[in-house]
Amino acid sequence: MWNPLSWCMEVAAIIAIALVDYVDFLLIILLLLLNAAVGYYEESSADNAIEALMASLSPKAKVLRNGKYETIDAGELVPGDVILVRLGDVLPADIKLLGTESDEPMQIDQAALTGESLPAKKFGGQCAFSGSSVKQGEMNGLVYATGANTFFGKAASLIDGTESSGHLQQVLTAVGSVCVITILLWVAIELIIQFGVRGHGCSGGEGNCPTLSNILVIIVGGIPIAMPTVLSVTLALGAYKLASKGAIVSRLTAIEELAGMDMLCSDKTGTLTLNKLSVDEKNIVSSGSFSQNDVLKFGALGAKIENNEPIDVCIDKAYKEQQKETGDSSDIWSKFECTRYVPFNPTAKRTIAYCTDLKTDEKFMATKGAPQVILSMAHNFPDIKEEIEAKILEYASRGYRAIGIGMAKSQDQESCDWEFVGLIPIFDPPRHDTKETIEKCQELGIGVKMITGDQLPIGIETAKLLGMGTNMHTTEVFKTDHTGMVQNSIHIDDLVEEADGFAEVFPEHKYDIVDRLQKRGHMTGMTGDGVNDAPALKKADIGIAVADATDAARAAADIVLTEEGLSVIVDAVLESRKIFQRMKNYAKYTIAMTFRICFTFGLLTVLYDFNFPTILIVLFAVFNDGAMISLSKDIVKPSSNPDAWFLKKIFANGLIYGLYLTLSTWTLYYVASHTNFFDRFGLESLQYQQASTICNNKYAANLTSDIAQCITDITWERQSMLRALIYVQVSVSGQALIFVTRCKGLSYFNRPGVMLLLAFVLAQIASSLIAGFGFGGYPFPSDSTNCVDCQHFSGNAPVTGTTSVETPSVIGCGTWVIVAWVWSLIWYVPLDFIKFIMAFVFNDDAPSLPRWLSCLMNPFRLRRDVVNPSFAGSLHRSNTSMHTTGHARPSQVVRGSVY
Repeated sequence: MWNPLSWCMEVAAIIAIALVDYVDFLLIILLLLLNAAVGYYEESSADNAIEALMASLSPKAKVLRNGKYETIDAGELVPGDVILVRLGDVLPADIKLLGTESDEPMQIDQAALTGESLPAKKFGGQCAFSGSSVKQGEMNGLVYATGANTFFGKAASLIDGTESSGHLQQVLTAVGSVCVITILLWVAIELIIQFGVRGHGCSGGEGNCPTLSNILVIIVGGIPIAMPTVLSVTLALGAYKLASKGAIVSRLTAIEELAGMDMLCSDKTGTLTLNKLSVDEKNIVSSGSFSQNDVLKFGALGAKIENNEPIDVCIDKAYKEQQKETGDSSDIWSKFECTRYVPFNPTAKRTIAYCTDLKTDEKFMATKGAPQVILSMAHNFPDIKEEIEAKILEYASRGYRAIGIGMAKSQDQESCDWEFVGLIPIFDPPRHDTKETIEKCQELGIGVKMITGDQLPIGIETAKLLGMGTNMHTTEVFKTDHTGMVQNSIHIDDLVEEADGFAEVFPEHKYDIVDRLQKRGHMTGMTGDGVNDAPALKKADIGIAVADATDAARAAADIVLTEEGLSVIVDAVLESRKIFQRMKNYAKYTIAMTFRICFTFGLLTVLYDFNFPTILIVLFAVFNDGAMISLSKDIVKPSSNPDAWFLKKIFANGLIYGLYLTLSTWTLYYVASHTNFFDRFGLESLQYQQASTICNNKYAANLTSDIAQCITDITWERQSMLRALIYVQVSVSGQALIFVTRCKGLSYFNRPGVMLLLAFVLAQIASSLIAGFGFGGYPFPSDSTNCVDCQHFSGNAPVTGTTSVETPSVIGCGTWVIVAWVWSLIWYVPLDFIKFIMAFVFNDDAPSLPRWLSCLMNPFRLRRDVVNPSFAGSLHRSNTSMHTTGHARPSQVVRGSVY
């Protein structure tokens, strides 16, 4: 990932090679390459997976070339090609149907384009558009537009013009900037103190410029170089987990944005609903002496399912299901015979079937069609007109399409008396899990808006069925004046935020709605399946294409569902919030460690002229950041509300944690090197300032001949052991901080993941072994002599009066490692309580504090980073029944902002 973190490490590598420090240079380069390789591998693996999926779904076309039909990729079509389209095909281009008006019309499903549930009839000479599917008929078509030049080229241009930068990149940039500023601050302080105040020199060659070596410590230790890799691995592993649940991620950072999603816009047809017509049997209306069963029977007799007409198919299916409930599984045509069938046409708006009862040989006619037409045919039309028309209007208000059913007891159309049998309500039913999914989304703090191309009454009725609010509008509200006011009463942006949904929309409206919600601070998701949804899917922070979505929708989406239903969205949200928790936990940890390293070693250098070897900091980064990759499989609980980074809080927490751990290290350093506190435990003394006293006593006893070299030997030896002690204490206490940041309760009673615990143990065993045994005096002083006066070390020590006395060598500190562990444990205990206090001050979720302490802390509490929506339309709605429109008090929802 592109960020300033790698830049600083590259600067550190340049400084290392300038100091002829080949070991540190190679380790830094290795660390950079390792992070880059892991990040590239994980990202490319996810990209290859989604590309393979899309390739397997590439559309085909049957084209007439050189006098014969051949199957080619749809992308190879050109204007002027003649293609064959038939039942089940998805039109690969805009075509003009080659036929005459007298030919049997084709049924073209344009739901993917317009959102309409019912197929449209297309006759020869008419145009059919790319993305629509053939439900009935077969015909040749002349291609006149392909690709971006099709009817929905405008939608494609909206997609191409949309840029969606991940919030994770912003986070990395912000974290990198803070780290760089902190590092530059301490680098400036060290340069001023070491060169300006203390007058240290700096010359070429290995070990001849300790000040720059100390700056390397600040740079390497302060840069969380593994952060992009850890976050990428966490996202990649999360993507694999989501894929196993039926959600394939095409952009890894979409997982992080899904965790913060607080507003979900959804297409209706094919997304919330099945895009399959059904009969609402409970609301069938029968007339006169006819029963509901009679209504379905005569409706089925008036249907011809061989044509795959959707209305005919759904009525026939409803009749068969009703017969099965009564124990009759026989086919209707085993009892009746159709001798003649008059199909539906736009003029008559009805079908007529001439039937014979095979049992009684009675001949009759059955008809179905537009309810007003069938009603007007009835012999008692004046008597039933008012009642039936009222029912038709009721159906319309509830979003139903009414089908009128009639019959006549003879087959003479001129003299027969038509009887009105009843009305059949037809609708596009919701998916089986849609209502439950919406309820769970609202419980998770996600507002849901319906955006549909269907008529407003249909949208409102569907909303009632799904337990959603009915505060819906048509696109007329977007026709505002120059002030953006709708009917001089409410601003369009407020209306979009407050509304439960919109009907009769076009692709540009969906795009506009998503855009307005984003500008209001919402992390906005969009679900859809059609070409008309593609611009909004691309524009949204999280675009979700449902199963069986069009290629355009899949290409525009960030997440592609592979299983039927919407319940996988809830699984994806919960899983993404777990992933986000792991990422956020690591961010808290690594930012705290940046402050801790910079302040700890900056203060030790400035206050005590204490040098530290770069190699230990590089190893610290390898062990700690390497172990943190296991955090991607840690046990976490998903947040109950949309989550966000809130970097100001993370930086504040990190600074407090960092200063606290700096205090723990400085205290250990001071107690071990400036007091005799640990002498009572029989440990080797690390009080290097006593070297002068010791050497004077040895000189007086004729145990040494060179007091100056003796002082250098003892000071160098004790400081070298002190470096090992400081290293292991920084390593243990630092990595242990992850157990505090990973949970909101007491870390002592919150079990981490096995991999994380194992990684911690292995990393700290390695650190303890390095500290206990040391490097035998490495980095070795360039000017050295045999360390005659060393008390525990046998080897070479720096020569007095040379710059080598400042070489940050490391000697094993032995049993002092146990002191570092005990010291770290003692200082670890208060960390949870510091966390609770910070959570209370920042108004985060945390265990309740005692009442007296809460009252004391109240004046210091900060405003919570949430949106308190005044609108009652989207969040935590009180759905006590399908038709309830009252709203509960909206809960606070986290704003989808980085800061």
